[in-house]
Amino acid sequence: MKFASYYNNLGINAFAIYSVLKEAGFLTLPKIALILPVAAHREMVKKLAHSRFRLVSFEQYLIDNIEFFYNFNERYLASLTPTVNALQFLSEIGVVQLRDDGAVIASELPFDTSMGKRAERVQRASANIAALVSGNAEVFYLNARIEL
Repeated sequence: MKFASYYNNLGINAFAIYSVLKEAGFLTLPKIALILPVAAHREMVKKLAHSRFRLVSFEQYLIDNIEFFYNFNERYLASLTPTVNALQFLSEIGVVQLRDDGAVIASELPFDTSMGKRAERVQRASANIAALVSGNAEVFYLNARIEL
């Protein structure tokens, strides 16, 4: 089993989706599918979690950080199943409620420092990740070169 299997587990995936969804309020399923490819990229999360960083627009972020997107399609495809698993888990424990073509937060999932540094970075980055994926999903998919 690869190290990535331990690094990207159900717990951190569910927490990442919860944290971003909490900031966004409501996200459609295509937008939720963009969370884990971002949250699984260490450098993206590091930059998005920095206290002085503010996202202007997806397009500007892409231009300034094109190196973060060279394998985004691969990360996206690899994260589809973990995204569905995490959403199902969050739904079954009553934290997320699936509505229409998306999801909303139904109850709190409190952060604790025992979750680790990675969860802390994801939580700090969650507002910027929410802003990144909350725009036009078609523009994101096209510019990130996601093949459907």
